Amino acid sequence: MKTTVKAKRDLDLRAAKTIAETAGQFKSDTRLLFRDKGANAKSLMGIVTLSYKKGAEIVVCAEGKDAAEALAALKELL
Repeated sequence: MKTTVKAKRDLDLRAAKTIAETAGQFKSDTRLLFRDKGANAKSLMGIVTLSYKKGAEIVVCAEGKDAAEALAALKELL
């Protein structure tokens, strides 16, 4: 499953930590894609490398048993 969202705010370390912690609550494999970069949504350092700004279009992908729940939770944060 995948969805595209517009970022509500610039990415900072606090936001990246919250995203990684939230993704870590799910068993599904989760990824964030921005421009030509991708990151495991459970990886703080991977998320930080995306360095997106408010209004950027982020693709959120999840695959697994609880993918729908993971997508919903990550969409809420972004």
